Amino acid sequence: MIELVIVVALIAIMSLVAAPWFVRLAKRNQIKSAALEIETTLLAARMKAVKRNQPVSVVISSNVPPLEFQTIEPNPPAPTPTPVPGILKIPGSAAQFYATPASTGGTVTFGGDGRLVNFTAPTPAVYSVEGPVGATNMNRIEIRVNSGGRVEVTPTVWQ
Repeated sequence: MIELVIVVALIAIMSLVAAPWFVRLAKRNQIKSAALEIETTLLAARMKAVKRNQPVSVVISSNVPPLEFQTIEPNPPAPTPTPVPGILKIPGSAAQFYATPASTGGTVTFGGDGRLVNFTAPTPAVYSVEGPVGATNMNRIEIRVNSGGRVEVTPTVWQ
C-alpha cells in the first residue's frame, strides 16, 4: 500500500510540474495557428491573382479582436457566378495586431504576376500579430510579404 501511495504522489508531482508547460504550449499554438491562417489567406489571394491574371486584395475588415480579413477579387467573366468574398476571422483570444502594413493602410494587393501592386517601399509589407490576448507574456509573429509576393512567417518574440 505504501508503494502505491508513493507512486501516486510521484505522478501528482510530475503533473504539477508539467501543467504550466502544457498551458504555455497551448497558448503558443493559438498564436501560431492565427499566423498560419493569415499566411494561408495571403497565399490563396496571390494564387487567385495569378490564376485570373487580375489584382486580388486582402483587406483588414476589423483590426480589433476578433481580427477579420476579407479577400476582394474582381468578378469573373459571365456566365460564371460572382464569388462570395472570402472572410477570415481570427478568434479574439488568439491574436491581436501589433502592427499592420502602414504604407498601404493594412491592404495587400497582388497583381496578375503574383507581385505586390503599387508597392515601392524598400521594406516588405508586414502584419505583426501578438497573443494570446490578455496574457502577461505575449508572443509576437510577423507575416511578411515582399515586393515579389513571397509570404514568410517569422516569430520575433517567443516566450
